[in-house]
Amino acid sequence: MPSKLLSTTLITLAVSAMITGNARAIADPDNLGQWTKPAEKGPDKECPGFLVNLGPTGARAILKESSFVVKYVFPKSPADGQLRIDDEITGANGKPFGKHTFGKFYGMEPGAGYEGPIMDMGNAIEDSEGRDGTLTLDLIRDGQPAKVDIKLEAIGRFSDTYPKNCPKSEKLAAKAMDYLLLHPEERCGAVHEQGLFGLALLAQGKKKEAETLAMAWNKPPGEKEWTWYPSYQAIFLSEYFLQTGDQRVLPTIEEDCKRLYLSQVIDPELYKDRMHGGQPQAKNFLKGGNGHDARIAGYGTMTITTLMAMLSWELAEDCGIKIQDFNRDIAYDCVHTYTNEDGYMGYRFATGAYTPVGRQGLAIIVHKVAGRPGTDDYVSRVTGGLAKSKTRLNDGHGDNVLAWAWALLGIQLSGNEAATREVFDYNKAFINMARTHDGAFVAQPGRNLAEKAYYMSPRIHPTAAMVLVLGTDKARLRIQGVKGKPQS
Repeated sequence: MPSKLLSTTLITLAVSAMITGNARAIADPDNLGQWTKPAEKGPDKECPGFLVNLGPTGARAILKESSFVVKYVFPKSPADGQLRIDDEITGANGKPFGKHTFGKFYGMEPGAGYEGPIMDMGNAIEDSEGRDGTLTLDLIRDGQPAKVDIKLEAIGRFSDTYPKNCPKSEKLAAKAMDYLLLHPEERCGAVHEQGLFGLALLAQGKKKEAETLAMAWNKPPGEKEWTWYPSYQAIFLSEYFLQTGDQRVLPTIEEDCKRLYLSQVIDPELYKDRMHGGQPQAKNFLKGGNGHDARIAGYGTMTITTLMAMLSWELAEDCGIKIQDFNRDIAYDCVHTYTNEDGYMGYRFATGAYTPVGRQGLAIIVHKVAGRPGTDDYVSRVTGGLAKSKTRLNDGHGDNVLAWAWALLGIQLSGNEAATREVFDYNKAFINMARTHDGAFVAQPGRNLAEKAYYMSPRIHPTAAMVLVLGTDKARLRIQGVKGKPQS
């Protein structure tokens, strides 16, 4: 089934988090040993490991404190014939790279971001594309200083209001959509990837392709499917129905909503004897929260699965499906209770654990779609927390692309222009660095524990996420802010 890969991976990551508390990703120079561990999907399987993508140059590299060491160059990319394996890139466009601060930064404070080579290279790409496309790199090659020119497409700069009113954003979203359509063989079948792929199709007006996916996926989840499956299925099929009016999907959406009631804790007392990994877990079963499993197995509830269920219910109600107010109300109570006063949202409690931005973005989306009275102050608080956490976009636990998608969509719905600009302007260089030379986006090494996005879906999931994020100027989805009929 499509969700098994995601489900198995997430539970493995959860156990790993408890066992390997000192493990790190790009927080240390060894990248968890993943510099030499390749992916198994798509063109990235040709790379020798989980390397830093150097934007649309076509090169991949190891991150050093103040440089990159090239370890792969894609054939027929702009860097092909210009960069060589083991070239050490020390600067771009005449500016030496600053220093990267290694460290994992779990907790409620934003910590260091990606300042240093990653940010400096991403900004240099922006400058070059805003001129004639020439990116000049300073190297150490065979022990000697050298310079090379990489010729990029001169597609312009991001606008001051990007992704709104931004020709570059529109071009990148269109190229990313083309990549998704041209490379079906790269899809891994995991439900998170499938859900965002479907939403990307709808966001770009690809209704025929969306119908094909909707019909292939239009069956109730199995008895053992985890919370992720009915959530992503309900969100995609609801957005599909709201665009097309295709009533064939309504029974499946309704069944998804029922399954999500089953993954919700109604009475925490029922879980007082729960154990996981040899440890008591009673305190982790929060009333109103949803767990991984449709029958609430495992180690308790999580904020992100709770928010996914809430979004599913809100969108399903827009489709005319009756939602149980009791279940929905206790979910809101749970999320509000366990959001810190400064807008931080933890893994389940209002305390620091892993990156908060995906949860914060989802919380904003849920509340904006719902339009519940009396929640403006809450949304404002979470928006402020998300802006503060702007350095942590790529730090997601388990799958950092979940953070990319929901944080960057959510901040756009917040209505707070200053916060939106703070998040997008800080992460402009990161977005440039995640771009590949052939129009896709690729998962990048992050700071967090047991990060596996690259090994689950190296390109399709992040590319679909960025189609949604960069394509909001022509919004068609409720999660992009559309309230009435979608734009044709």
